[in-house]
Amino acid sequence: MIKMANKVFIWGSKSYALLVDDMLKNASTMLNNKYLNNNKNKFKIEYIFDPYSKKKKYDLQGTYFSKTIEFKKNVKKCKNFIVCIGENFGKARHLTSQFLEKFELRPLTLISKYSVIGNKTTIGKGVVAMPFSYVNAYSKIGDYTILNSNSNIEHECTIGKGSHIMSGACIAGRCKIGDYVTIGSNATILPDIKIEDGSYIGAGSVVTKNVKKNSVIVGVPGKYLKSKKQVIDLKIFNEILQYK
Repeated sequence: MIKMANKVFIWGSKSYALLVDDMLKNASTMLNNKYLNNNKNKFKIEYIFDPYSKKKKYDLQGTYFSKTIEFKKNVKKCKNFIVCIGENFGKARHLTSQFLEKFELRPLTLISKYSVIGNKTTIGKGVVAMPFSYVNAYSKIGDYTILNSNSNIEHECTIGKGSHIMSGACIAGRCKIGDYVTIGSNATILPDIKIEDGSYIGAGSVVTKNVKKNSVIVGVPGKYLKSKKQVIDLKIFNEILQYK
């Protein structure tokens, strides 16, 4: 029997949720127990909530629902959560996670056993690190950041909260990456570069200069394409809070 303390609430039902579902089903063989606070008990997804889709796309464990009126009743039955909002929606992932924290849910930090985390490195709460992601020594990974498979973060880097380092991306030493930044697949960030909040680095780009806030950078070498702010839909939060 799964104790309430290990029941998990998932916000989001797309591909990211499918990966998390697999990680939790196979936690003993896939996850680094150190980052689960040495909790050796099984975790089970109890509810999946997606207000933007009436039907779930994948066969995920747990009960699926999309109506905000059911939220408070269901969330009370869980103690852990993961927000499965990926891609370049880091601000939405972070703000949604903060919203769930208000219901006294504990964020799960899922670090693959096949990830390498260097010495003196700080991993924030709610971080998800996929297999073969690498973080070298003296780096800091912010809350609710995603490290995709084969991403490489070198020594003394700082990655802000709600960021997303996609597969194969390489961030060289001493870089400072802001909040809600997305580094696209196979992009390269040269040493000592600073990328400000909300920016998006296109797949395969090579960044050789500092990047200003909310910039979209593409190409080799990386060049400014446009400015784009992340838009957050707060209507869902307000709908949930209106119900007793």
